[in-house]
Amino acid sequence: MSSIARSAPPTRVLIPAEVQGTPAPWGQVLHALDGATMGTTWSVRVWAGAGLPPTALRRAIQAVLDDVIAQMSTWDETALICRFNRLPAGRAMTLPESFATVLEAALHVARRSAGAFDPTVGAAVGRWGFGPAHLCEGLPACAAQGWQRLRWAAEHRRLTQPGGGRLDLSAIAKGHAVDRVSALLRDSGLPHHLVEIGGELRGEGLKPSGQPWWVDLESPDPACPLPPTRVALHGLSVATSGDYRRWRTADDGRRLSHTLDPRTGAPVTHDVASVTVLHPSAMWADAWATALMVLGPQDGLALAEAEGLAALWIERPGLTAPTWRDTLSPALRAWLA
Repeated sequence: MSSIARSAPPTRVLIPAEVQGTPAPWGQVLHALDGATMGTTWSVRVWAGAGLPPTALRRAIQAVLDDVIAQMSTWDETALICRFNRLPAGRAMTLPESFATVLEAALHVARRSAGAFDPTVGAAVGRWGFGPAHLCEGLPACAAQGWQRLRWAAEHRRLTQPGGGRLDLSAIAKGHAVDRVSALLRDSGLPHHLVEIGGELRGEGLKPSGQPWWVDLESPDPACPLPPTRVALHGLSVATSGDYRRWRTADDGRRLSHTLDPRTGAPVTHDVASVTVLHPSAMWADAWATALMVLGPQDGLALAEAEGLAALWIERPGLTAPTWRDTLSPALRAWLA
């Protein structure tokens, strides 16, 4: 008995409006550096001369990543974010500039998404077992959370603990780390590079051939029949939020996504498997991807249109559709080759 071979769907190619600039000089070689951070891995690919000192560069990259952890890791109880979470009500803390930058972005996305993204979701994250237990220790289940309770004096970088506030910046800090490593490379005279941390990427410059960094987006499931997507990362970042990497099964057999809806304090319940956002900043892509994941393709599409975001939703078969389906925002469709 024979079967008919099904051809794979053609690859969907996304190219930004302008891919220009001076390529890396001929004769430069591709250097590869890798390491571990934030419970995942990092990698850097950079075109440079053969004499590039890899040990010194790796040390500098790791120092940047260690600084992000020292400020924003909820798993390190000595980190600045944990120290803020332990402050009594009414006490304030002056934040470093990089922490303030992340918080400002987080609060902006919280406002624009009407709370679908919320940097004070920490207690719920701990309660559902997707973060350290100390995030919810000492708090009643009904403890009031919400980004609106934070008192933030941006001009002085002063953040006041409202009482029981539990910051968790996991949905934006990794993208921020990507941006900081990219900035380190640019400042070090290495403009042609690709940075990746736990699946979030940023590409800068051009290869000696004049080609940008081509990246294939990860499929949320091997069974997904939708077209694969290839992106030209040229001064561009990509971040994905989804339930296919981190999830657990509840006692009643339900699949619980690690993405929580801050408005309910519980895991999202729709059929969205992943949301990918392309943006000049990995930090902003990271935060917007989380907000759009929470909102789903209908409300999320409206927000993406309002903000001009290039976004892709992938839904698995479930309550709303019998088959896999995807939704592209208008900004993303404009990049289709």
